[in-house]
Amino acid sequence: MALNAIFAGVTGLSANSQFLDVTGNNLANSSTTAFKSQRVLFKDLVYQTINGGSSAGAESGAVNPSQIGFGVTIGSIGSMFQQGTLTPTGRNLDLGIQGTGFFVLADGLRTVYSRAGAFDVDLTGHLIDPGTGMRVQRFGDVGEGVGGFQVPGNMDVRVPLGASNPGQATANVTVQGNLAATMPIGDSVSMASLVYDTQGQTRSFGLTLTRISATEFFVSATISGGTTLVPPVNIEFDSAGYLVTPSTLAIDLLGLPGPQTVTLNLGTPGGTDGLTLFGGASSVAMIYQDGYGPGTLDSVSVDRNGLVFGLFSNGRTEAIAQLAIARFMGEGGLLREGDNYFRESPASGPALIGAAATGGRGMVVSGTLESSNVDIAQEFSRLILAQRGFQINARVISICNEVLQELSTIIR
Repeated sequence: MALNAIFAGVTGLSANSQFLDVTGNNLANSSTTAFKSQRVLFKDLVYQTINGGSSAGAESGAVNPSQIGFGVTIGSIGSMFQQGTLTPTGRNLDLGIQGTGFFVLADGLRTVYSRAGAFDVDLTGHLIDPGTGMRVQRFGDVGEGVGGFQVPGNMDVRVPLGASNPGQATANVTVQGNLAATMPIGDSVSMASLVYDTQGQTRSFGLTLTRISATEFFVSATISGGTTLVPPVNIEFDSAGYLVTPSTLAIDLLGLPGPQTVTLNLGTPGGTDGLTLFGGASSVAMIYQDGYGPGTLDSVSVDRNGLVFGLFSNGRTEAIAQLAIARFMGEGGLLREGDNYFRESPASGPALIGAAATGGRGMVVSGTLESSNVDIAQEFSRLILAQRGFQINARVISICNEVLQELSTIIR
């Protein structure tokens, strides 16, 4: 008598106590970066069958079964992976994920997954979580080429700030503009541009176009610290002033630290994207050259696809790595590790690792951190429910105690 109710009340105290624990943990992490809240679902326990019931007879109706329950327990404590707000921080290495996915981190012994992207660069030039030292992992072979910063076979992201980036010798120069159709034969137009030799040193490259007929120009060139060898080919225009030939002209630079050839891109024959011979003043110039000097890695930025771009002191921007982003078929089955980390479980399935913004993975947003997705108003509502549930079940136990006391009095 009343014993079942006591046991049911005890299970209610236990279940609501755990409900309170989960709610308190959610509220405690309301400011934790990328924290994912949890929710508690209850389920009833086993039942004692008093009467199994019966089907309807010829002259009587069906009898419903009679059962007494033995209380409640926690059915599940699930993680809620709804998107948290991405809060701007203005820091390049603060990274948030808009959509599904996790950053991948490892330390050689274990691999974990996180949405908290407050990363930094350590003394060894690795991108890490500064709170734990776990190294951020990359995907693919970006940055593994000659002169690259990534080590083939090692998926740790390296960002060696201050490392040198070699220069590139100038190989192409674009010449564009108009040569005045009224220019007298024998007159010339000169121009100059800085180019780079094979050691990354700047050189002054001069070009002179001398009119030798109504439609032809002779080409000569100079280079500081050396000499040039220009092919014996004249630039020729048609009677309408459009380029006929050549579209390119290769000039050898001699006497420099290494052998070098600069190709002049003069435009499309019959077009206006290069040299022309129209009326008006001459405006021809060397508008582009593809060389650059050596530089050092000053900083990095990350795009929506997780590509890490190195920003060099020589003005160059190069992709040096691509962040690995993991997603799971059973995201709710991930195990929490603490430190904002999750790990695989049989319920989650293996990590499906790839590039951001591909294969259902979210995109990376640089300069932001994801906020906790805890809804404080909802958690306070749950707090009240947990408190009321605990009080009600405590009251059930108290009443059962009074009933048993009454029974004891009868016996005496």
